[in-house]
Amino acid sequence: MTDQWPDSEVPEMPEEGAPIRLQIANIGGDLRLRGWDEDRVAADGVAAAFEPDEEGVIAIQVPGDLSLRVPPGVEIVCHNVGGDARLSGLSGPARIDNVGGDLVARGIGSLQARHIGGDLRAKAVFGDIAIGQIGGDATLREIEGEVKIEAIGADLYVRELKGVCAVGRVGSDLVLSTEFMAGGVYRFTVGSDIVCRVPPQASVRFRIADCGDLVIDAPDAELSEGREYDEVVFGDGAALVELSAGSDIRLVEKDEDYMMAINFQLEGELASRLDGIEEKLAEQLSGLDELLSEKAAHLRMKADRAAERAMQEAERAMRKAEKKVSGKHKRGFSFSFGGDWPPPRGPHGPGKPHVPRPPEPHSGVTDEERLMILRMVEARQISVEEAEKLLAALEGR
Repeated sequence: MTDQWPDSEVPEMPEEGAPIRLQIANIGGDLRLRGWDEDRVAADGVAAAFEPDEEGVIAIQVPGDLSLRVPPGVEIVCHNVGGDARLSGLSGPARIDNVGGDLVARGIGSLQARHIGGDLRAKAVFGDIAIGQIGGDATLREIEGEVKIEAIGADLYVRELKGVCAVGRVGSDLVLSTEFMAGGVYRFTVGSDIVCRVPPQASVRFRIADCGDLVIDAPDAELSEGREYDEVVFGDGAALVELSAGSDIRLVEKDEDYMMAINFQLEGELASRLDGIEEKLAEQLSGLDELLSEKAAHLRMKADRAAERAMQEAERAMRKAEKKVSGKHKRGFSFSFGGDWPPPRGPHGPGKPHVPRPPEPHSGVTDEERLMILRMVEARQISVEEAEKLLAALEGR
């Protein structure tokens, strides 16, 4: 569980190279994790507190957005992200059980996720990728490890893989452009079309179990048809690619399809620029959050001071009103001499008239009534003049 911390920094990491795990239980909004070279975790725009426990685990739970800078080698474990998740520059492994929106991973060690509601964009991942379900599109570029994905709801774009790749189900199209590792096995089951760019002098065997039309735009390819599947062999066929498509499959040598090359280049440049824009926007918004927090704290302080001054003025007005009413209603008594003079001798002695004792003064306004009137003045329900009249009426009852 988490408490609140006063500033944006958390305690330094345990010494002597102890392994650190950043464990995030739940993020209601967006999650952003960025790697840096310092040996501490810094949070941007979030007032939540955590400390590493004896086992080196840092636990966080935030109802809104979370933005953290993470030291090298920290293991990331996140159970749920309600919005988008963005991971960049993390040398350690990252595992996210559920992402409600998009997941963007760039320059990280490895990636695991059970469910991604939106799109997946992964680039420059140095380890393996293991994903369960992806609701939207998936883009994989420059992945050095093995890729395993159970299902993708829409399109899959694959480029420059260093390891093998297996996708259980692609809902729409597959665009594949990569070198194929000798001895590696690649599997794709696709609901619509497949376009595969085969590198020059490639050594790969395509085993096609099912498709609509098979189009081969490569002069060096050898096609052999069979009962259960067809095979298209390039070179020695050292790598195996198993394909199944609900519609057409097109195999083309990389140098032949210049339009596809241009599209990939444009897509790469656009993604790179978007990453840069998102990075700058995140930094600017982070600074804006801090500025807004400072402004809000300053405004709260001014409001507290104004409320205190209003209370003091209301109290002074009440005291003034009470004094004014008290001056108007001071109680006294008078004599009237009638009958014979001097009065007859009485029990008080000769010549001393019997003076009746004045009545006991009325208690007037109670403390509860004064407090109630004070609160009404403070709340601007009545004016000071109206409070004076009300006090006068209560005094004279």
